Amino acid sequence: MWPGQQAASERSAVPRARPPASAAATTGLDGPKEKDGTAALLTEIQQVAAEAQVVLAAGDEPDSAASGLGQAWQLYRMLAKRQAEAVDALAGQGERLRVERAELDAAVASQTAEATALQEQRAALDDRTELLDRKERDLSGREQAADAQLAQRRAEAGRELETWLADQRRTTVDALDTERQAWQTRWSEAQRRLTDAQAALDQRESELTQWERDLRSTQLRLADEREDVTELKAALKEQQAGRAERIEREVTSRTDQLLQQMEEDQRRLAAVTEGKERLSARLAEYDSALASLGGMTLGQAVERMAELRAENARLLEENATAPRADARVLEQLRQQVIQLAAGNEELVRERGELESALQRDRIAVNERQNYLESNNWLRAANSQLQQLLNEEAAKLKATADAGKEGHAFPACSHMDRELGTPWPSDARTPELSELVRQMQSVICQKAGLSYGLSDLRLVLAGMAMSRLHLFQGISGIGKTGLARALATAFGSDTSVAVVPVQAGWRDPQDLMGYYNSFDRIFYESDFTKALYRAQCPAFKDRPFFIVLDEMNLSHPEQYFSGVLSALAIKDRSRLTLTTAPVRNPPDLLIDGTHIAVPDNVWFIGTANHDETTVGFADKTYDRAFVLELPWQHPELPEMATALPEPLGYRGLTHAFTEAQATYGAQAGDIIDFLDTHWRSRLAEDMRIGWGNRLELQINEFAPVAVAAKGSPGEALDHLLATRILRSIRGRYDIHADTLDTLRTDLVESLLRFDSEHEPASTQRLLDDEIRSRGRR
Repeated sequence: MWPGQQAASERSAVPRARPPASAAATTGLDGPKEKDGTAALLTEIQQVAAEAQVVLAAGDEPDSAASGLGQAWQLYRMLAKRQAEAVDALAGQGERLRVERAELDAAVASQTAEATALQEQRAALDDRTELLDRKERDLSGREQAADAQLAQRRAEAGRELETWLADQRRTTVDALDTERQAWQTRWSEAQRRLTDAQAALDQRESELTQWERDLRSTQLRLADEREDVTELKAALKEQQAGRAERIEREVTSRTDQLLQQMEEDQRRLAAVTEGKERLSARLAEYDSALASLGGMTLGQAVERMAELRAENARLLEENATAPRADARVLEQLRQQVIQLAAGNEELVRERGELESALQRDRIAVNERQNYLESNNWLRAANSQLQQLLNEEAAKLKATADAGKEGHAFPACSHMDRELGTPWPSDARTPELSELVRQMQSVICQKAGLSYGLSDLRLVLAGMAMSRLHLFQGISGIGKTGLARALATAFGSDTSVAVVPVQAGWRDPQDLMGYYNSFDRIFYESDFTKALYRAQCPAFKDRPFFIVLDEMNLSHPEQYFSGVLSALAIKDRSRLTLTTAPVRNPPDLLIDGTHIAVPDNVWFIGTANHDETTVGFADKTYDRAFVLELPWQHPELPEMATALPEPLGYRGLTHAFTEAQATYGAQAGDIIDFLDTHWRSRLAEDMRIGWGNRLELQINEFAPVAVAAKGSPGEALDHLLATRILRSIRGRYDIHADTLDTLRTDLVESLLRFDSEHEPASTQRLLDDEIRSRGRR
């Protein structure tokens, strides 16, 4: 132990016993600032400095001084340790500042998102404005559609009115017809009713006029309301534009403020970081100074620590103040966003209310316009009804005044006057073969159609066989032209009438016409007028042709049934027109109710076979001459034959009779051939049979064909194909092998019957049926 060591120890113990008091004093002076450890560190540094001064002032021996310096060095090491802890504490504070900075960045991003949301809300407002404009355009389109529907309803109402008027007319016709004897009384009653109706209509018109005035005033008021709605809409648009502009300005201002605040926070954070770096540098310098204590006095160290303490306190205060300011700014921005959202909802609600009001006003305007249109339509209908009533009254009066002076068949009665002079007939009837060549020449020259002599011979023989002809073939090959040209070939192009058949014909009235008991007139059809003209004296001795164009557009067995029955009755061929005699009937009308089917008339029906037509029934085929016209016409040399003299009907029928008497044996041969060789076989193998009608037709057909320079084989071939074998078409219960065998045997048999004629029609028919069953 050195001398004075104890005393030095005792002296050194005195100041070491004071740190708690000094710490307490420092705590009392600095308050909460010692929590970070910096104040305690400075106090300990002061205590070390004081002890060093005490040691130096005591002037003890070197050993005592060395002991005191060792203690000071221990204290210094403790101080350095506390300093390191303080540095760690400052690093923790820096980390917290970085966390707070991240939170500030998140707050700024949130504010940016809110600003984006506000912009999206503004875009949504613009979209809703555009949607309203589209809805307005849609409403305009609907108004136009409503106008179109109103026009359509007006047309439908007009049609309903016409239907109603037609029904009323028929009812009136029936009433007038059944109560003809009490006409004067009914006329007076009708006049009274018309007067009452006129009074009621006048009253209704006055009511409608008052209603129109009310509607006009309502329309004016609606026009004013529409202007108010337009102005309100414009004000709403201006208000929305102003609010949107104000919101945009506020959002822009708030965004700029947030950006400025963020920049300021960044600057503050940079300053804090810079202060931290300065403090670290200073602490490093202090460490260096303490490491080389001889280079700095303790007073300088104390002053430097005081500066560091003040700087640290300032930085802590700035760090504590910045988050509270940012929180206040964020809260203010949040409140403003809430206010803007509330204002936007109020704007949306007001706009919805205005749109609802506008929609209600538009509906009211449309309803009033509909009422106005209905009123106008009712007035027009009233005027039209009054006009129709006046016309009907005039017709009734004219009908009553006419009495029995009118004609029920005006066109036929006119023919009695115009066609009452007989046509002189002294022309020579040519030979049938010459007549066929004449037909070929005239048809080619006048109609531009070329047909072989064989086809024309068959047509002429068919005229002797039946007064119903069916011309079949593809469309456009001249079926109607051939029918019209026949009249020209017989010397009179006026002895033909074409009647277009309609697809909706179901009743003989569709063909013949009907009697209108109200007008007391028979509405004569083209068919009835042609039938009557054919029996007038001017045409009575001429071959007359009535062409039923597209005869199978409807079922001939329905609308043509009366004619088919009349053709089957030779002695009483007549058609019923009315059930009771009419006033002033035409001269040629039988008992005032029936029209004759004269013998000089041939009915020619043209027929296509496609999806728009129907098939002929067997009874129609059995009564008709059928000709399948070729789709290719033969080339004929140029013929400049003069038009023939008009051919008389009696001369033509006399030529037919002579031919039948001369060549009747050939007809008998055909009948014997069929009965002997084919009747039983066709009946057993294919269930095909024929009756007496075919034998009569063969006796009338075959002699004329032979007299026209044809052959019995040609006549037999045609009758087989069109009258006997026609029934196998479409019968798939007959096997192709059976048809093939039939074809071979039948062709051989026909060639044995007439070796000069190739049975082309029969072969063609059987070949088509065999091909339809998959055989070639």
